Amino acid sequence: MVWQKLFPSQGGGGVRRWIRIRQDLYNNYMNQSSTSSTKKIQKSSSSDAMEHFRNIPMKPLTIVDFRNFDDAADARAVDFGATKGGWRVSDDETIGGYSRGKLELIENANTDDAKNVDDDKQEQQQHEYVKQPFVRWTGNIDTRIGPKSRAKRSGFCAIRCPEFPFGIPLGSRYNALEINCRTDGRIYTVNLKASSYFPDDLYQALITVDPMEVQNQEQQNDTTSEFLTLVLPFTDFALTSGGLVRATQRELDGAIKLDHLGFALMDGLDGPFQFDLARIRAVNYRDGMIIGDDDDNNDGNDNNEE
Repeated sequence: MVWQKLFPSQGGGGVRRWIRIRQDLYNNYMNQSSTSSTKKIQKSSSSDAMEHFRNIPMKPLTIVDFRNFDDAADARAVDFGATKGGWRVSDDETIGGYSRGKLELIENANTDDAKNVDDDKQEQQQHEYVKQPFVRWTGNIDTRIGPKSRAKRSGFCAIRCPEFPFGIPLGSRYNALEINCRTDGRIYTVNLKASSYFPDDLYQALITVDPMEVQNQEQQNDTTSEFLTLVLPFTDFALTSGGLVRATQRELDGAIKLDHLGFALMDGLDGPFQFDLARIRAVNYRDGMIIGDDDDNNDGNDNNEE
């Protein structure tokens, strides 16, 4: 059981995630070192040189990208629940509520990335050509409280990525989270679980998209339409515990070690929802630009979420 979670035969899994993240961090670090060595540093002291090195931002770090075979495999594993360590879906059924959600990977059935999908699943996913594989989270929010529920309020759905073994040691190398997504205009919550002595601590920020950027129903159903690129500075995340904002805040922009992340919808409104997610990266965001970004596949618009 543990081995299947860490190194599943269909791809993905904790070990592969650990290897990829460490390799990318190392490559980014070496690129930063190379950039630093080519800069002319005034000879005054070694401390000045080190300070100069620290001020050179690292390139973006990909946390999740469904173009990656292993990330796509982790998304498919949602069909097997937590047994294979994939993505997880939850809703208020756990407290006797009526909200329901589901998650599916949208990809081209004729690509190599789809080789592990069974025939029935491929028939369900005969979409138009997909430039960017992504996960589609859909469902319905129902705020009614079940007759046997002890909850005082209800109406939420959530998804969560697999855990990162030993965490992602972002440290203070990055200052923001970049999310490539398509939204229906509802207010979604981003949940970041950072290593902490307090297990219930969770950092949260809101995705609020300008109404002009919200796609109509036809565009939402079109798997080929463009994604938005949203940037959420770590300083905008609030520390919460048990769903409540902590009176004493600790800034996330510091020694960050990311255990896992996810999204939730709990806006208090009944009705259907749809949220498409293509990629998540840790980035350095300054003056409206992502520093060191040489990804030519990023066609979205950068939006600094307040």
